Amino acid sequence: MAKTTTIASLILGASIGFALLKFYSLSKEEREAFFNHLKNTTNDLLDDAEATVEKVEQYMDEIKLKGENEWIEKLYVLKKMFTDFYGTEKKYLL
Repeated sequence: MAKTTTIASLILGASIGFALLKFYSLSKEEREAFFNHLKNTTNDLLDDAEATVEKVEQYMDEIKLKGENEWIEKLYVLKKMFTDFYGTEKKYLL
């Protein structure tokens, strides 16, 4: 595995670990609000599936433009996509 791929894998793994730690440190009410936000947003994305597919294709095209070993940049594109679809942490708590 290339050095950049290894680094990207480590960052992704650490991010997942941090997200799980953060999730389990939330109160029951905050977890419920988070799940409701995910459920409602996912249903909205599915209701407008055609627009969602178009957006995903745009992000995938952006990823394809990145070099083969630019995994960190590709992860930033994925982060941008999920932020676009699901918003930020503050959004679901409001």
